[in-house]
Amino acid sequence: MNSNGMQSVWGYIKTVVISYAVTAILLAGLAFLMYQMKLGASQAEWGVTVICLFACALGGFLTGRRVGSRRLLWGMVSGALYFMVLLMLSLLVGGGIHGEGSQIGTVLATCLAGGAVGAFIS
Repeated sequence: MNSNGMQSVWGYIKTVVISYAVTAILLAGLAFLMYQMKLGASQAEWGVTVICLFACALGGFLTGRRVGSRRLLWGMVSGALYFMVLLMLSLLVGGGIHGEGSQIGTVLATCLAGGAVGAFIS
């Protein structure tokens, strides 16, 4: 692989790491809000969805700025990478995939849409 290809791979890895760092910070904030305001599971689900969407949009934005052309495609790739890491972590930590196929599809669609929107904005 040439040096441009390696830079591209490292660029995606950096983008996913930044997206997950933002996710961790926002989830900690959500946990604090849930504790302080005594929020329920329904609010937690919405919060996690919004955080996932925002993190994927940030990754798509950073990717779109980096690549310049075919931003929507590469933004969606960024969202797909976020989803794949999320899926792998779920498998490793949770011991399997919990939820129905439609829920997993919804999370995938959210990640892809977030990446595309972020890339579009870039």
